[in-house]
Amino acid sequence: MFAEDSCCSTESLWARAEEVVREDYLELNMLMQKLGSSKPILTWDPCPENLPGEQLEDFFFWWNKARGKGFAASPDAVDPLKLRSILGYLAVLDVIDDGEDFRYRLYGSAIMNEPGKDLTGLLLSDIWTPLRTFFAVTYRAVVQRKEPLYTQHVPHHSLKMQTWDRLILPLSDHDKVERLIVAIVPNYSDDVSTAGDQ
Repeated sequence: MFAEDSCCSTESLWARAEEVVREDYLELNMLMQKLGSSKPILTWDPCPENLPGEQLEDFFFWWNKARGKGFAASPDAVDPLKLRSILGYLAVLDVIDDGEDFRYRLYGSAIMNEPGKDLTGLLLSDIWTPLRTFFAVTYRAVVQRKEPLYTQHVPHHSLKMQTWDRLILPLSDHDKVERLIVAIVPNYSDDVSTAGDQ
């Protein structure tokens, strides 16, 4: 369970997630400003061809093929051999109590902010990062809406990359989202994503 951060209560975290589901980002943008970050980019069900970089594009094509006609790929579809090109940038999270919390089942070595700091097995609520609330809100929104979500945000000033590109994809064998598989790729360029362009 998430302790109440100085910026938001448990109830307001759910309220922000419900707003993101409705594509109302005003309060989330204000929250990010309060956390010392600029307005993030959020795009529901992005066009694969418009995602930044071949890694994210290939990852999204894999997921679309694996899900078939369902709203999500099965957790059993996650095959490291098919995801070799992006494996180090992947996080797989178990959804706890419909999104009250998330447990890292896998945390890729390429996304560790500190060498050797593996989050595998930890709860999101137990990990302190200035933008933890942003991650919780977007993960909860994907659980509720059951659709892919692309985000781009500016990281904490202590990190050297300019933005983080995230593609959050649901995994399920039933009618609820059971896990999330998230590609988390640092972006060192000045390019702005066009993932929402049609």
